[in-house]
Amino acid sequence: MSNLKRSYIREILDATNEDTISFAGGLPNEKLFPLKQIKKATNKVLKKVDALQYSKSIGDEALRKKIAKIYTQKFDFPTQADEILITTGSQQSFDIISKTFIHKELFVQKPTYIGALGAFKILNKSLNDFTDTQNLKDKLSEDDTLYLMSDFSNPTSKCMSLKERLIFASLLKQSDAYLIEDGAYGLLSFNGKTRKPIASLYEKSFHLGSFSKIVAPGLRVGWIRTSKENIEKLLIAKESLDLHTSTLSQMIINQYLEDNDLFEHIKLIRKEYKSKMNYMAKCMEEYLPSFKFEKPKGGMFIYGKFEEDSLELAKKALEKNVAFVPSCVFDINEEKSTHARFNFTNSSKSQMKAGIKTIAKILNKD
Repeated sequence: MSNLKRSYIREILDATNEDTISFAGGLPNEKLFPLKQIKKATNKVLKKVDALQYSKSIGDEALRKKIAKIYTQKFDFPTQADEILITTGSQQSFDIISKTFIHKELFVQKPTYIGALGAFKILNKSLNDFTDTQNLKDKLSEDDTLYLMSDFSNPTSKCMSLKERLIFASLLKQSDAYLIEDGAYGLLSFNGKTRKPIASLYEKSFHLGSFSKIVAPGLRVGWIRTSKENIEKLLIAKESLDLHTSTLSQMIINQYLEDNDLFEHIKLIRKEYKSKMNYMAKCMEEYLPSFKFEKPKGGMFIYGKFEEDSLELAKKALEKNVAFVPSCVFDINEEKSTHARFNFTNSSKSQMKAGIKTIAKILNKD
């Protein structure tokens, strides 16, 4: 355990101050949090004393029904309430699935989400990475586990085509491995379209979701969509961690969903994020022409490539109070890389311009 390190991004968040322009964390824009509506929902919920009581480990039934309805109606993935387990943020999902089902090889995309890597590493899971399906084909076998992000993945912001989803589903069926599909950004496409998860095409799967990116992360409410039988097994690990996710948080989210149209709110987020992404892309094209990237079609990040080691550049930028994330931290072996991830959702346009100009100055001096 002694060689384990804290998440680079969490460390950056600790190291930043009010003068830092941060493109580092995957922070949603707090100006878009539905504060008034959450206050109203909280006041309603606190009229009932059971909002402060222990509750069921599987989660609030009314909330699970609403999540199941989103799968059925928005993702074309028929789902019942008893196929949803509420978790304390999506982050907890990695832990309880790992403890319950991951006993063989675990395969992750290269690069992959740092929070998932941290959760798998601390439980000492046998980690392997892959760059494409061809690379994975001969390696995946029965009861191994495949961790994927199919929609606007973190860090690359790539979104899989239907063809790619079908290839992964076919690979999984041939190997009889488990699938953990992280759907954190599935509702954040700029054009408003949602795609069928790979999990809807393959039974031995766990689809993860969260209210962090679409309502507010501070409430720490996420979920796992899987079979009723799998949930029965997961509950043992869930109960050992926290008995249940905060009753109050669950009831606040449920009341918020009861009183408001979540998808009208998401529409607002999409519009704002698309505008911010376009502005950051414009600044990069103007001031950082050596940074090569493709504009994402959703999510929260621009991912691209410098002509030099991105970790060294990130260190220099942090000294000048600008933070971004070098790609090496998204790699299981932290291999040197020229790639980097920039978050565009949590900065103002003036901060974006100033931060990118600062990085340009550092590059020009070198």
